[in-house]
Amino acid sequence: MKKICIIFFASVCVLTSYAQTPVAWYHYAEEFYFVKEVPAASLQGKNFRYEIAVKADPADTLSKVRIHGIGVGKGQEDYLNSHFTVETRSEQEWTIYTVVGTVAPEAKKLWFYASVNGNGNFYFDDLSFYIEDEPGKWRQLSLFNASFEEKQNDIFAGYYVSKRRSPNVQTMLSKETVKTGQKSLLVKTRGASPVVTSALSE
Repeated sequence: MKKICIIFFASVCVLTSYAQTPVAWYHYAEEFYFVKEVPAASLQGKNFRYEIAVKADPADTLSKVRIHGIGVGKGQEDYLNSHFTVETRSEQEWTIYTVVGTVAPEAKKLWFYASVNGNGNFYFDDLSFYIEDEPGKWRQLSLFNASFEEKQNDIFAGYYVSKRRSPNVQTMLSKETVKTGQKSLLVKTRGASPVVTSALSE
């Protein structure tokens, strides 16, 4: 019996050591992002849909685009606990990302992020925002410079843009690859290196 207990204890120790084996995975840090702000004080309690069309040509399997949204209160850093979901669908060569949620009672604005992690060519176009006035009845609200068509020197007019300057990133307008209209935003990233994150597996 004593021998059986010793064998059992030794087995548990071995399994525990395997369960806590260090693991590492590679990923890219955020190279660039831009944010579209939607005023929300008059939309509190309503359901919304925010859409953006993305065409991604990543240089490797780790490079990608991330889309998400958050509600913001009175202050610039008054971030609200936002349980928004992100859905995707395909239209020709484009992926349509849809952020779905309900405007919180304390929200004064909604921020919708589009970020690039890694290397490749990433096109963005055709932003749109919809509010559900009544069950099943949606109304589109206009967004300034929604398809990057405004004739201004600043291609990011109407957006917040990451302040971090990276030599790996180029931003420009594209007339060759568009979803709607005559222009899209092209973000080119080159030379970014993946970082390693380590943790104990369980």
